[in-house]
Amino acid sequence: MTLLAKKEGTATCDFRAYWAGPHAKLALGMEGITRYTHNRVDKVLWTSDGEPAFDVDGIVELFFSDADAMRLAQASAVGQKYIPTDEPIFLKGWTLCVVETDGDEPTEQPVKVLIPFHAQAKTRDTLWRELRQAAAATGSKIALNWTVSTARRERLWAEPYPPTGFICVWLDSVAGAHEAFEPSSELRRVVQTHTSDGVAYLIDQLHIR
Repeated sequence: MTLLAKKEGTATCDFRAYWAGPHAKLALGMEGITRYTHNRVDKVLWTSDGEPAFDVDGIVELFFSDADAMRLAQASAVGQKYIPTDEPIFLKGWTLCVVETDGDEPTEQPVKVLIPFHAQAKTRDTLWRELRQAAAATGSKIALNWTVSTARRERLWAEPYPPTGFICVWLDSVAGAHEAFEPSSELRRVVQTHTSDGVAYLIDQLHIR
């Protein structure tokens, strides 16, 4: 998961166009990519602490065939030189979170919400158990991504306190996504109980590969 903040003064449409166009084509020059998704932030549905704790216009999900493939891609000319040189054209901020994932992305539910958060490591198992229970009660699908390492770019701003993890929720409708963060929602209760600085972003997904 990589959190992106668009360059100041850049319109959202221009940011998305460059990200999905020249930059994505450049990124696809890395070998070993099995899945590449742009999670474009449409709106903030809910925050646990007033103002959003993160400066996010998009979140990249980039999957490789294995850990060796990821290391080789990052060490390649594309990963080490060309991409970092290209990023300041459209980005202000870049924060990489390498994650471990519990749960799987469904194939049918079209609406996605991403929730970066901060939490203590000891809450991970309890959080995952209660998230599964909340999702089962509503018919939604869920995954928990836990950050195991982070990185930043020298030439770009980065989140001073990167997310501890990311909750992914898939629902049947945008209305259902709003309902999932009403004060009476069990999902909202679980997130509030076990995390801090949670921000629920309604996502417009673009599958590049």
